[in-house]
Amino acid sequence: MNEKITNSDLFQSIFESSLAGLIVVDQNGFVLTANKSAEQMFGYVEGELLQQDIHLIIPDWKINALAAEMNEIVVGPNQFYGREKNGVKFPIDIRIVPTVLKGQSLKVIYCKRADNPVFESDRKFRTLVTNVAGIVYSCSIAKPWSMEFISEASKTISGYAPDQFYVNSKLNWGNLIHPEDLPQVESELDRALMEKGSYQLRYRIITSKKEIKWIWEHGSCIMDENGIPYRREGFMQDYTELKTAEHALVMEKKLLRQYMDTSPSMFLVINKDHTVQLVNKRTSEILGIEQDAILNKNWFKEFIPKRKQNQLIQLFESIFEDKLDLPNFHENPIVAKGGQEHLIQWSNAALRNGNNEIIAVVSSGLDITENKLTQETLKIRNRALEAVGNGIIIVDAQHPDLPIIYSNKAFTRITGYGADEVLGRNCRFLQNGDRNQPEIAFMSKAIGHGSSCRVLIRNYSKDGILFWNDLFITPLYDQDQKLTHFIGVLNDVTEIQDAKRKLEEYAQVLEDKVEERTREVQTTVEKLVSTNLNLEDQMIETQRAQRKANLSRALFTAIAHNFPNGVIMVFNSDYELVYVEGEEMDRINIKKSDFEGIPIDDIPVFSKIQIKKIKSDIRKTLRGGNISFEVDFHDQCYAVNSTPLYSDEKKIMWALFVYNNVTEQKEVQHKLERTIMVEKELNELKSRFITIASHEFRTPLSAILSSAILIGKQNEPGKEDRRMKHVSRIRTNVRDLVVILNDFLSLSKLEEGKVSVKPQSFELIQFLKMLVDEMEPNKKEGQDIVLNYSQPSISVCLDPKLLNHIIINLLSNAIKYSMEGQIIGLEVDANDKELFIHVKDQGIGIPKANQKKLFERFYRAENATNFQGTGLGLNIVKQYTGLLSGTVGFKSKLGKGSTFSLKLPININEYEKDSIN
Repeated sequence: MNEKITNSDLFQSIFESSLAGLIVVDQNGFVLTANKSAEQMFGYVEGELLQQDIHLIIPDWKINALAAEMNEIVVGPNQFYGREKNGVKFPIDIRIVPTVLKGQSLKVIYCKRADNPVFESDRKFRTLVTNVAGIVYSCSIAKPWSMEFISEASKTISGYAPDQFYVNSKLNWGNLIHPEDLPQVESELDRALMEKGSYQLRYRIITSKKEIKWIWEHGSCIMDENGIPYRREGFMQDYTELKTAEHALVMEKKLLRQYMDTSPSMFLVINKDHTVQLVNKRTSEILGIEQDAILNKNWFKEFIPKRKQNQLIQLFESIFEDKLDLPNFHENPIVAKGGQEHLIQWSNAALRNGNNEIIAVVSSGLDITENKLTQETLKIRNRALEAVGNGIIIVDAQHPDLPIIYSNKAFTRITGYGADEVLGRNCRFLQNGDRNQPEIAFMSKAIGHGSSCRVLIRNYSKDGILFWNDLFITPLYDQDQKLTHFIGVLNDVTEIQDAKRKLEEYAQVLEDKVEERTREVQTTVEKLVSTNLNLEDQMIETQRAQRKANLSRALFTAIAHNFPNGVIMVFNSDYELVYVEGEEMDRINIKKSDFEGIPIDDIPVFSKIQIKKIKSDIRKTLRGGNISFEVDFHDQCYAVNSTPLYSDEKKIMWALFVYNNVTEQKEVQHKLERTIMVEKELNELKSRFITIASHEFRTPLSAILSSAILIGKQNEPGKEDRRMKHVSRIRTNVRDLVVILNDFLSLSKLEEGKVSVKPQSFELIQFLKMLVDEMEPNKKEGQDIVLNYSQPSISVCLDPKLLNHIIINLLSNAIKYSMEGQIIGLEVDANDKELFIHVKDQGIGIPKANQKKLFERFYRAENATNFQGTGLGLNIVKQYTGLLSGTVGFKSKLGKGSTFSLKLPININEYEKDSIN
C-alpha cells in the first residue's frame, strides 16, 4: 500500500523541481533555503548558500528601496543584477513575496536569468520613463481605468506610488479626478473609443494630501488583432503652475483693463501707421465717442486740430525712429465730438517687440483745460494786484519777526524798494529810525492782538525822502481761526498832508493878519482921536484889510472844495455844521447851501443812529481827542479822521472831520483776502490728497512687490502653501488699491456732476443679504455681521448702485475699525414713507474732537491713522445719501464703538413729487 502524499511533500517536490530559482531569506537577509535551480544559477553546490547573506548573490538588494523594505510583493519593472560565485554579474528577472511563518517575517524570492536584449531594452525603457517629467501609463479602457503600468512620477504628482495602484484594487486614476471635471473626461474618452483615436484632456485631480492639481493628458487607444480597443496608453503632465500663471495673467489683464477704464487719465496705443490700437474709457468720455469708433482711426487726422498735425506727426516719427529719450511730456489740443477742443498734457512711452524695435507708442494724458483756465484767472488776479494804485504787502504772521512775503509794483513805486529788497524783512525799515511815533505803538498793539487798524505814520523812501503813509492793516485767519498773515495797504497821502499843513499855515497867517489889522485899526482910531485923521483915509485902510481877509478865506475855500475823494466838515459845540466842502459832495449830490449852519439833528441825509454816533464823535473831538474809523454811506466806504480846532485864546471851538473815500481800496483788500483764502484752501487740499494718496498707494504696492519677489524665490515643489499665502496677499492689496481708485473715481464724478440717480424698485432685505454675503471675505477672524429687520420684506424704489456703495462703505469701516471676534450689526426698519438703516460696531470709536469734520474730504480721525484708508469714504457716503434725498448721522463713544444711521425715502419718486408739491 502506497504512503499518503502530504502537502509538505508536494510543496517540497515543486520547490526542488522548479526551473526558476527559489530562495527563502529571513528578516535579516540570510538565506534559509535555496533550490537546485538557484544554486546552479549562481554557481554554488548543494547547501553552500545556506546562512549566507543574500547580498552575496544579489548585490543590489539594499540599493533597491522596495527590496530593502521587504514588506510588499515586488513585480513589474524592478530589475536586479545577480553575481555568480566567480564574481561575474548577470541580469536577472526577480519576484519577491513577503510572508510570515511562525511569527517570523520571511521573503520568498523567485528569480531567473534575464534575456540580455530584452533586459537591455527594458532597462532603457525604464530609464526613459523614470527621467521623463510626467507620468507614463497603460490602463484598461473600462471605467475606473485600473492601471496596468504607471511610472514613478505618479508619486511626485499624485502622492501615490505605482505599487499602490497595482495591489490596491480600490485605488485607480478615475478616483483621483475632481468630481466637477469627471463628466467632461468621460465624454472625451467615450469619443476617443468610438473613433478609435487619440485624445487630449485637461482636468483637476485630488492628490493624497487633498491638494488640487491640474493635469494635461495625451493618449491613444491600443487595438487588438481584431481592431478592437482593449487598452489606453499615454502621458500625463502636471501643469498646475502653468494654469496658475495663466489664471494670474488673465486676472492681471482684467485688472489692467479695469485700472485703465477707472483711471482719470487718458490711455491710448498708437501704431506706426498712426492708427489707434487701444483706448480706455476716459479717452472715450473726453472725446464723446464710443471706444469702438476710435479704434483703428488715424489719431492725427481724426482727433488733432489741423494746425497741430504736422508738429505732432514729426514728434511721433522721432519716437518711432528711437531718437528721443522717453518719457517726454508735451501739451497739445484734441478735437472732441462737436468740434470742442480740450488741452491735454501727454506722457509717452515706447512699446518694443522681442527685437527691441519700437512698434507702437503708449500715451497717457490728463485734461488740463480747466487747470489752464484757472491758471489764467490767477494770472489776471495777480496782474490786477500789480496794477492797483495802492501799495500792497503781505507779511507772515507765523514768524515772530513778521517778514514780508509779497509786495506789488505800487509798493515799489511808492517806496523805491524792489520786491527782492524787501522780501524777508520787517516793515520797520520804512521808518528809517523815526520810531518815536505814537501811531507805531498803536499799530504794534493791534498787531499783537491780531486785529485790524488804520494809522497815519511817517515813512521814508529808499532815497530817504519822507512820505506820509495812510496804512490799513488787516489780519487773515485760517479755517481753524489761527492767525496766518497780515495784509497792509499803503496810501501815499503826502500831498494831502502838505495841503492840510498849508491850510493850517494859511489859517494861522489869516489869524495873524486879522490880529495885525486889529492892532492897526486900534492904532488908527487912536491916531484918529489924537490926530483927527481924515475919515476917508480910515475907510481906505479898512477896505484894504477887508479885501485881504476875503482873499484868504477864498483861498481856504478853494483848497477845501478841491479836497480829493473826500469831504471836510467842521462842527461847533452846538452840533451845528458850520463848514462843509470837498470833491465828494458832487458824487453824493450834497449842496453846500443846504447844510451849512444847520444843526445836525435837522440834516435829513443822516439817520437817527448816525446822528447819535456823529454827536458822540464830536464830543470826543471837542475834548481834544483824535478819532479814526470807517463808515459806509451811499454804498461807499469812507475813512474818517477828526481833529480839534482852536480859537485865538487856544480854546477848542470846533471839530474838524475829514472824510476820505476808500471804497476802491477796500474792494481791492477784500478781493485779495478772498484770493489768498481760496489759494490756501486749494494748497491744503492738494497737500492732503498727495499725502494720503502716496501713503495709501505705496503701502499695498510695497506689499505686492515683496510678495512677488518671495513667490519668485519659492518656486520649488513643496512650497505651494507659502506661494498661495503670498498670492492671497497680492490679491488683498490689489483689492485695496481698487477700493482706493473707486473712491477717487466716485469723488471725481461727484465733483464733475456726473453722478445721477436712477431709481428702480427692488426688495431691500434680499438686497442686504447679498451685500452681507459679499462682505464675507473682508471680515476678520471671528467677526460676524448680524442682519436684523422689523419686516420680512420691504419694497423700495431707490438707486441700488448708490445704496450698494453706501452700505458697503459703512460695513467696510465697521469691519476695519472692529477687533477680531466682534459682532457687527445691520438693522433695518421702515414705515410707509421712510426707511431707517443702522450699522453698529463695537470698535475703536471716534474721538469727540474729530466728530465735526468726519464727513469732510480726506479727513481722518486721529485714532485711525494706523488703519488703511483715504478719508473719502464717508464724504462720498454723505453725498450719495444726499442724492437719494436722505440724511446720514452717527453716534460714537471712544473705545465703545459707533453707530451710523441712514434715513431714506421708501420711494424717491414720491418723495420728489411731495417736495415739488
